[in-house]
Amino acid sequence: MKYYGSAHKVCDEIINIFQSGDLPSKLAPIFINRKDNIPSSSWSWMNRMMMVINGTNDARTFKQWGNVGRKIKKGSKSFIILGPCLKNIPKEDDDGNPITIKILYGFKGINVFKFEDTEVYDQELWDKNSGIDKEAEEHLHNLPLREVAEKWDLEISSYNGKNARMLGYYRHGKQIAIGVENLSVFFHELVHAAEYKLDNLNKTVGQDKENEIVAEFGGNVLLKIMGFEKDIDLGGAWEYIKAYAGNDDKKTIKLIGKLIDRICESVNLILEEGNVIINEIEEAAWKESI
Repeated sequence: MKYYGSAHKVCDEIINIFQSGDLPSKLAPIFINRKDNIPSSSWSWMNRMMMVINGTNDARTFKQWGNVGRKIKKGSKSFIILGPCLKNIPKEDDDGNPITIKILYGFKGINVFKFEDTEVYDQELWDKNSGIDKEAEEHLHNLPLREVAEKWDLEISSYNGKNARMLGYYRHGKQIAIGVENLSVFFHELVHAAEYKLDNLNKTVGQDKENEIVAEFGGNVLLKIMGFEKDIDLGGAWEYIKAYAGNDDKKTIKLIGKLIDRICESVNLILEEGNVIINEIEEAAWKESI
């Protein structure tokens, strides 16, 4: 944290690079490929989004939970995902041999329950079938500034990013989820969270131009201040921000200039929270040593 307080200076440095046009190539996304042995890993992206909206990363049917040693807590409510309705149709192949093909003729609602609404009834069975991807969980555990998100009561989770429609997302006051290992994406979402804490977010449906520019630019400012030089994605940030400014270079720089105060406020809040956490840890360690 030795660069704490230099957000404005770093903003100016990045703007100068943007203006010069001397930008590095966009970083390739390193997709997270979770290997959890859970039913939702094979769900459609829409059904996985329904699961996330309902505040969980693991949802299953009543029977599926029972098969792995967990039962539904009394009073818990399910939510609905859509399952395909398939019909077997007899046909012949090119050689006239009888075959059966499956056709999709609609969808049906399937009631599923959140992990958080279940409890273990058979520990041995659950230990065998929990199917948690420990490597992915370790990556999440080691994310820098994770403690700041946790202090804000945010759940940190990951998902298979390769076939997803977004690299990460933030649910207001509830969750940060990432589909890639690139730190720039996690920091982008963390800046969204800081904006929410500061009540600076524009209240709109869907993605807002100013909110996204603050998060993208602010995430890279954070990376630079904290010394994660190899993770800074200025090429990708320029493309991302420029797209929100109508792909006009001058408008892009002007929009960033307009939002500098919001960017710096968010970065400073995150660093302040980080410093508070470090001080609390050091104080606790000191008390334990005496």
